Amino acid sequence: MSHSRRITASCATFVLAAASLLATAPAAEASPGICYLTSYDNPYIPGREQYVVPEYDLRYGMNDYCVAGLQRQINRRYGNPLTVDGIYGPRTRDWVKRIQRDFSWCAGGVDGVAGRNTISCFEHVTGWSEF
Repeated sequence: MSHSRRITASCATFVLAAASLLATAPAAEASPGICYLTSYDNPYIPGREQYVVPEYDLRYGMNDYCVAGLQRQINRRYGNPLTVDGIYGPRTRDWVKRIQRDFSWCAGGVDGVAGRNTISCFEHVTGWSEF
């Protein structure tokens, strides 16, 4: 095999390996600068108001741009207790649980998961969204 063909074969192998890694990456990590949103009518909040919420639940262990939006919203309400890094770690989970306890009437329970009810409830109480 000639030198140029060996280089071409090596490059092709590298490209295929890189493509296979991208194909198996989780969706949240595939688009770190995008937070996919939808509108949601929280059944616990009176009226028919629509709130802007992520299309998926935000959970412990996630590294996601939507998590950064949640962290910004928590910081705006509570005076910057969190580092805005997009990582749903123990401190973010603890703050979500606090929100769920403080606003249990519209958050839908305390589980540490920032789902549609929790996020829309927090938006309702604060009057704004950071997403």
